[in-house]
Amino acid sequence: MPSYISNDGVWTPAKEKVALVNNETKPITVNGKEVGAGEPYIYEGPDRAAEFELFQSGEKTFGVSFWKDADMIQRAKNLGYKDIFEYAKEMGWEKEKSQEDFEKKASVVQRHEAPKKSKAREMDGGGKDLSGGGNDVYGGFGKPKEL
Repeated sequence: MPSYISNDGVWTPAKEKVALVNNETKPITVNGKEVGAGEPYIYEGPDRAAEFELFQSGEKTFGVSFWKDADMIQRAKNLGYKDIFEYAKEMGWEKEKSQEDFEKKASVVQRHEAPKKSKAREMDGGGKDLSGGGNDVYGGFGKPKEL
């Protein structure tokens, strides 16, 4: 699944670090090192799925900068602000904090790890004895107690 980061509304691919295998029939060069056919290597760079999505769309980035968004500009004018910067300042936006947040998010490296499995619940299955005799059946039927 593609991973993106936003800088004031402009979405760019996040960083990714994954272990891959060279499936080519000839060696390739990765970070200045030669990787032979069938050998594993570590890829560090922009998220490959996000890059492919951008390639398919023919765009370099997704989204629109808040400062150039026609709807945001119109909203600021409708609310009586001089310009979008005055509106953003009133809403609590600070340039330094925004840049700091972006750099913090940009430094996170996606590893695409498999989700952790949780323990299964004990489910009622095969029916349940509601007679009050304490003979509730969990899971499969198993052998009857009379045998």
